[in-house]
Amino acid sequence: MKIENIKINSYGSLKEKEINLQNNLNIIYGKNESGKSTLLNYIKNIFYGISKNKNGKEISDYEKYKPWVGEEFSGKIKYRLDDEESYEIYRDFTKKNAKLFNEDLEEISSQYKVDKKDGNQFFYDQTNVDEKMYLSTIMTPQQEVVLDNSDQNALVQKIANLAGTGEDNVSFQKAMDKLNKRLVEEVGTNRTQDRPLNLIQKRMKEIEVVLKTELNYAENKQNLMSNKNEILDKLEEEQNRNNELKKLNMLTQKSQVEEEKGELKKQLQNEKEEKVKKNYLNFGIILVLLIIINILNFQFINNKIINYILLSLIPIELILFAINYIKNKKLKEELQKQKSEVQKQKEISDKNLVLKIEEIQKQIENSEQQMMNYRLQLNSLEYEDKNISEKLEEIVSLKEENENLKEQLQIIEEKNKCIQMTKELLEKAYEQMKKSVTPKFTQNLSELIQKITDGKYQKVSIHEEKGLIVELENGEYKSANLLSVGTIEQIYLSLRLAMLDEISKEKMPIILDEAFAYFDDERLKNSLLFLMEQAKEHQIILFTCTKREKQILDELNLDYHWVEI
Repeated sequence: MKIENIKINSYGSLKEKEINLQNNLNIIYGKNESGKSTLLNYIKNIFYGISKNKNGKEISDYEKYKPWVGEEFSGKIKYRLDDEESYEIYRDFTKKNAKLFNEDLEEISSQYKVDKKDGNQFFYDQTNVDEKMYLSTIMTPQQEVVLDNSDQNALVQKIANLAGTGEDNVSFQKAMDKLNKRLVEEVGTNRTQDRPLNLIQKRMKEIEVVLKTELNYAENKQNLMSNKNEILDKLEEEQNRNNELKKLNMLTQKSQVEEEKGELKKQLQNEKEEKVKKNYLNFGIILVLLIIINILNFQFINNKIINYILLSLIPIELILFAINYIKNKKLKEELQKQKSEVQKQKEISDKNLVLKIEEIQKQIENSEQQMMNYRLQLNSLEYEDKNISEKLEEIVSLKEENENLKEQLQIIEEKNKCIQMTKELLEKAYEQMKKSVTPKFTQNLSELIQKITDGKYQKVSIHEEKGLIVELENGEYKSANLLSVGTIEQIYLSLRLAMLDEISKEKMPIILDEAFAYFDDERLKNSLLFLMEQAKEHQIILFTCTKREKQILDELNLDYHWVEI
């Protein structure tokens, strides 16, 4: 793949700028703050889009490079693939998806898949290089190779990562450590106690213990309902009996009222007897008066008419007295008989009535006490029923919780499987890398380091424990940590270049930003000669703020394309 033309409408400090590139070595020169780094980011953002996320930065690339006022935030790049097919990418950075045109200027964007997050994936489909790999191999920013002595161990680690995993920021051991950490923190093991797996299993065991009592609670509930119904029946029966007793008590009390009426009747009889007695007295008095009047008349008046009258009245009075006497005697005898009978019945009735009322009231009291006992039993059963019902409801909730825990456990187990599978795949990939890819890398790297250092270093190998080992000209092996920063930078650059043919089906460009700023002239000369060799197959785009590269290339009479911005 070769980049042929770069057109910028407005992007950061770059406005209405157009740059043509050639297939071999291109040197883009500009003083500091002239826009070289901006152009470098523009190329990446044209291919992969611009992020509105800060990603750990103080400000996102979108906000950093967006024009302040009305300029069109857009541009395009024309490039040619190894099959000689030419394409143009036009991107409006305010929109997610770019537009892709073929050589006939037909838009063909829809022929490629679209990612919801990253937009159209045509560049990845064409090159098999994603943005992460692009930054790890194709584009080498200045800060990646310009390090002081205190940072050289970090760079050596990057080299080991790149050779071991294909990613300079991915360490196999660190990746495994992270996976193991995730396994412990997000899943748990038999040796942990407070991790998700342990907590779920512990809770499920607790629930299992409670659920075993479900049958007992159900049986108790059934027995309790049976007892409850039985007591309700007894209470209803006793209530009916109590009502009957109260009715009987009422009737008995009514009988007592009738007795009182009898007493009143007896009183009336007594009054009649008194009246009879009074009648006897009245007859006696009248008879005595008649006799007295008759004697007085005979002694003093001696009126015959009066005598006849008085004498005639006396027999009449006697006859009336006799008649009244006989009548009163019969009435008296009848009253006496009734009185005797009433008294007799009253004595019997009073005795029976008292006994009956006492018995009825006693039975009512007993009945009410029995009903109270039944109600107490019902209250006790209701309380017990409530407790059992709460337990059964709790069991229902626990069943639901247990089902949820099973689902969570399944998720945890799936996560465990995924992590374990990832570990296995990573180990297999790493082993495969060590057997096939890494040896090839180290061989290519050794060849490149010989060329770039003019034979000073012969061979580079990578060990899991010892790290990066370099063979010197005299055959001695030396740890890369002991090498100079400049040499480590050369090794790192060589390894990135050695990976280019492995990562893509295209011969991808090599883009370097101030990669040789701290190289001495001899090392820079060797590096440029090395790049000229690479330029036979890969387009080289070298950003620099000095003219040292130009001077050396001119001295060597080598062909290159010079661009000033």
